[in-house]
Amino acid sequence: MCIMIKRFAVLFVPVLLTLAPSLMAGQLTVAPIRLTMSPTQPNATFTLTNGSNKDGFYQLQLFAWEQKGGETQLKRQQDLVITPPVTMIPGNSDQVVRVVRQRPTVSDKEKSYRLIISEVPDTESERGAQLKVLLRLSVPVFVGDKNQTHALTVTRQQDRLVIRNSGNGHARLVNAYWLDDKQQPRLIRKGLAGYVLPDSDLGFDHDPRDGQPTAISVIANGKKLILPVEEE
Repeated sequence: MCIMIKRFAVLFVPVLLTLAPSLMAGQLTVAPIRLTMSPTQPNATFTLTNGSNKDGFYQLQLFAWEQKGGETQLKRQQDLVITPPVTMIPGNSDQVVRVVRQRPTVSDKEKSYRLIISEVPDTESERGAQLKVLLRLSVPVFVGDKNQTHALTVTRQQDRLVIRNSGNGHARLVNAYWLDDKQQPRLIRKGLAGYVLPDSDLGFDHDPRDGQPTAISVIANGKKLILPVEEE
């Protein structure tokens, strides 16, 4: 097992820094689907469930999560660690993993992280260890005060509708629609539309030939909002 852990760390750390998060897939499920910790909370837990009949080998990494120009960026960080970083989960079994604080993270703005879980093969080919990921899951982790919240505005920038968050907490956006001049809804994205972190933005393509949007209707952190569209 020690050799396996060393091999995984060398192969996968550089790659995960460049990949965007993905949705949960395959036979592995994670609960909760997102985690919020207070700035002084010493630890928190996830439960990983391997729903297949075969043993699964998984690498876990916790990155700082930022948004630049609407794009996700994952960076190394030293605030939190995930333990164990590599685990084997037998078929149809659970594994509890722990997020442990290494240093205080008190801030005037909520901090955001992504837990990346990669299922990897436990064997090597004749040419040696090959870079192969069987599935990848990404789970958001937030650290902040319960009073930190979002402040959303919308602007139209040529062929894009951009939602800006000038608040100090994240916004989880669900069921996004744009409204025309008759207040008729036009679908942008059903289900999870994305996250907008503090001081960040999230854009959606909009073809002007489809009409002129006057507002966006969206559920943000469980609350429905109607956000007027401003010209930039």
